[in-house]
Amino acid sequence: MKLASTTPRVALENVLVATDFSPLSEPALLWAKAIARRYGSELYVTHVISPAETALVPPEYWGSTQDAIEEAATREMEGLDTNLRGVAHKMLLQHGGVWESISEAIEKFRIDLVVMATHGREGLGRLILGSVAEQVFRRVPCPVLTVGPKVTSQVIGGPEFRQILFATNFGPESLAAIRYAVSLTQEFGTGLTLLNVMDEKDFEPPTDPQVVLQNRMGRLHKVIPPDAERWGEPQFAVEFGNASEQILNVAQERNADLIVLGAKFAGHGGAATHLASATAHTVVSHATCPVLTVRE
Repeated sequence: MKLASTTPRVALENVLVATDFSPLSEPALLWAKAIARRYGSELYVTHVISPAETALVPPEYWGSTQDAIEEAATREMEGLDTNLRGVAHKMLLQHGGVWESISEAIEKFRIDLVVMATHGREGLGRLILGSVAEQVFRRVPCPVLTVGPKVTSQVIGGPEFRQILFATNFGPESLAAIRYAVSLTQEFGTGLTLLNVMDEKDFEPPTDPQVVLQNRMGRLHKVIPPDAERWGEPQFAVEFGNASEQILNVAQERNADLIVLGAKFAGHGGAATHLASATAHTVVSHATCPVLTVRE
């Protein structure tokens, strides 16, 4: 995997962040705002009023309950609107199924990046399984920035990227992801570390471990475009072990503010495979910084 001689600036013209007005959504909104400001993006803030909110309400109270929900949501959106002054934005108060409404907004407004909060539940397929966050994570065509509950304390006073960790397995999805890692490095003026994690299958006899290590390090250097010196001096790391564990360890050791992963999704209903199915879920669940997943 090698980039062209010049990596073009990634265009994030339209950024979408969904909110349910809970404290968990607040950090996601702050990160979305920070990115929109850097890239000059149009920020779309959406809240969806779902029929599920009145599912347990007796029929005779549907009308009044719906009116109360609408009024409360309108007040919340007005408050967010005020806090977004200085950033080009639109407030979207939608009605219907939550995933369907978000999916419709992504297509209608040609969204380039989705930012979402997640509870970060552990285990393959259990990242809020069946919820909107899970569907967004698996199915949207654009990159997704997930902000877990462990990220909350880092955004007090305003979010900022200072160190970015890009983890790659040299698959085609990584070629797409490196463009975003490099672009964010340029926009935020951050440091960048490229990481590859090896496991037992990479050392099958009679392979010389030192040769394998040198080969991996060489491949990491080729990921970066030749004109990299214009925007800084990237660092490189090759580790051995479980991919998700090593990514999280290196992110902590290097005080990463963002982890970037290439993710491959395939199968019926958006079922995840390979990196996405195992590594990306675990990283998102445990990361203490936002995680950007980029599709092939």
